[in-house]
Amino acid sequence: MNSVTLVNDDPILDRFVNLLVHEHECHTVILYGSRALGLHSADSDYDLLGIRQNGEDTRDARFVDGVFLDAFIRSEKSIEARAHAFLHVRGGVPLLDPHGIGARLLSEIALALESPPPEIPRAEIDARRTWCTKMLGRIRRATPDDVEAHYRRHWLLVELLELYFVLRGRHYLGSKESFRWLFENDEAAWWAFAAALAPEANIQDIDMLVGLVLEMPS
Repeated sequence: MNSVTLVNDDPILDRFVNLLVHEHECHTVILYGSRALGLHSADSDYDLLGIRQNGEDTRDARFVDGVFLDAFIRSEKSIEARAHAFLHVRGGVPLLDPHGIGARLLSEIALALESPPPEIPRAEIDARRTWCTKMLGRIRRATPDDVEAHYRRHWLLVELLELYFVLRGRHYLGSKESFRWLFENDEAAWWAFAAALAPEANIQDIDMLVGLVLEMPS
């Protein structure tokens, strides 16, 4: 294939698009994440979704001359009618889209975000609530050298962020977007997460966060 000429002010981005075209045979490339949303910093990753006609789904994550590329490669078949699986691509920008597949996917994602997420069975919700309570109890019994309990502490903290949104019937859009939403819409929850996630957090901070996340009836 010949090099793809793109109208970008970012030669690094053009280079990554050409990489997906030549190394992965992608015909469609979408930029998403902080660089697409205008929220990036100088050292932000380049998040790309590459779509090709056939082939196994794969991921190309590597540093190229000190810049991190994080590209998901998908076949046309693997994206069909699966907008809910690609919500993280919301607000993306099609950089290469000769067949309109990228624009269509982004439109489907936008429509999916306008609707509530797929309903989770009540039994699964109850199971997640019980799991949180069980994990908290295990953490409370931890001794200073209980590495397995310390692991569970971090595991619980990570799961609580997504669970907050699940219990409230909202789409979970990843940590960065979720914390931004909490800061703007639920300041009490934001501060509870901030306290529990701090390196010096104690069990009372985590206990308070668990109570806040679970208090909303499902």
